[in-house]
Amino acid sequence: MSEHLIGSPPKSKRILELDALRAISCLNLLLFHFTYVYANKYGFSSPLGFAFPYGKYGVELFFMLSGFVNAMTFVGKRSVKDFIFARAIRIFPSYWAVILLNVFLLSYLPLFHWQLSLGEIWANLSTMPRLFGYENFEPVTWTLQIEMLFYATLVIMMMCGAFKNMLKSLTIMVTACLVFCICQAGINSAFPNSGLARPLWIVENVCYVRNLPLFAMGMLLNEIKNKRGNTKLNIAGIVYFGIVFQAIDLRDHNPAATVLLFGLLTACAWGKVPPLRFKPLLYISTISYTLYLFHNNIGSTLIYSLEEMGTGPLAAVVIATILSIAVGAATTMWFEQPLTSFLRAWWKRRKTDKVLAPRSSSNPDAVASR
Repeated sequence: MSEHLIGSPPKSKRILELDALRAISCLNLLLFHFTYVYANKYGFSSPLGFAFPYGKYGVELFFMLSGFVNAMTFVGKRSVKDFIFARAIRIFPSYWAVILLNVFLLSYLPLFHWQLSLGEIWANLSTMPRLFGYENFEPVTWTLQIEMLFYATLVIMMMCGAFKNMLKSLTIMVTACLVFCICQAGINSAFPNSGLARPLWIVENVCYVRNLPLFAMGMLLNEIKNKRGNTKLNIAGIVYFGIVFQAIDLRDHNPAATVLLFGLLTACAWGKVPPLRFKPLLYISTISYTLYLFHNNIGSTLIYSLEEMGTGPLAAVVIATILSIAVGAATTMWFEQPLTSFLRAWWKRRKTDKVLAPRSSSNPDAVASR
């Protein structure tokens, strides 16, 4: 779960419920992978007794949340360079660390047995291996590819002035997604062997057309929150985007769940869900990105190893959950946060030096006095 409130307001104004939603999305994925996915992919030594098959709804909630938060922190508040740098130092260090760790896990541990190529490694380091024809080393990071493409969309929109009329811009983009999916289905059905399937697939994934409506819903919610544009038209836009998402969705999301999740996001955006200000939940939010990155393959390895040693499946899942949270906390505390703070300070000094340099060079006295 890669999103943090970059450049967020002071703590007194921070919307804690949004942090809690990030934690909920992450924990939802963890339960999904440690119960439902593990049972179907590897199999427990004996029945676990329950499963949590709702991972797709955590992703759905996260994409809507990401649309809202990034619009809140980017529109009118950040330069393009600041946004790109903030995202880069937030995303890549921990991501590269988990990819390199997975090179060891996949190559040497008995649960996986992958024969890795250099091309696979480089493709995974890019965050977008699927576009190069490879699988994600860490399966959960398929969502990070979409998130990175969303950041690129925000930059392009900013440079093109598309934020000036957010509703119009997003409506055009979401409608293009709908038209593309209709045309793609028709072409693939009428000409199954035409050779167009691959180019259409590339466009579908580069433009993340199946998920863009979710980000757009969150962005329009931010417009309403900040009283930009016509509120009634923005609400109509959100309804339209939700309908388009359901029309082109391939993962069978329940429409009622989409409505409920968006309703929860809306309530949280206005700070109307005090029970979510639960401190343990807020702490999970602070480590949510590293927990998201590190939990799946490491957790699966732990469950497998514990069962090999005779631990029952339920106990194995509980221990793997606790240790995954510990790994996420340690990585955040001792690697991610110090490195991010260092890089942010470097970036700030660099910007300050650039501002001061022209002034110094234009002042002969200042130069002579050095």
